[in-house]
Amino acid sequence: MAGMLSRVFSIISAVLTLYMMLCFVRVMLSWFPRLQYSTVGRFLSTLCDPYLHLFRGLRFLRFSAFDFSPAIALCILIALANIFSNLAMPGRITLGFILAMLLTMIWQLVSSVIGFLIVILVIRLVVILLQRGYSAYGSLWDQFDRALNPIVFRIASLFTRGQAIPYKTALIVSIVTLAAVLFAGKYAISELSKLLAALPL
Repeated sequence: MAGMLSRVFSIISAVLTLYMMLCFVRVMLSWFPRLQYSTVGRFLSTLCDPYLHLFRGLRFLRFSAFDFSPAIALCILIALANIFSNLAMPGRITLGFILAMLLTMIWQLVSSVIGFLIVILVIRLVVILLQRGYSAYGSLWDQFDRALNPIVFRIASLFTRGQAIPYKTALIVSIVTLAAVLFAGKYAISELSKLLAALPL
């Protein structure tokens, strides 16, 4: 019985992983209109959009012009695949183990958003550094700045006590702060998950 259940969990994990990969391709194709409306693109749209649309309506997944709903949708599939993969391993399933897996899943979602923000902020900082005082921004970077300003200056305000600082400095402060949160959170969640998994319940 245990062996059969383990096999079922393994199959579920494999199916979730495959579906996650298809959803990832679907999201990538959305950046290329010609590919998006190809035969493969329409097939993936039919298969994946019902799931992806579950998250697009959630406003808290939108930060200014950035939509994190596809990233969250993919992370949930990855987390669920990991949970079923772990459930397929031999051993007794405890409440502590389930709590540890749920905590890990939540952290994967949060860390993916933080990681994405760090990448965006680093790209913007590099562009500013390469401009070397050139102030005529293109419309693309204007849109980036309008989207990033509320996030960047809110994070920077935690350390500046209301003092005005240059945008470049605010970017650097935000990148360092988010990176510190990411690394500290990874360590804290790892240790807490170990404690939960060790609970004899």
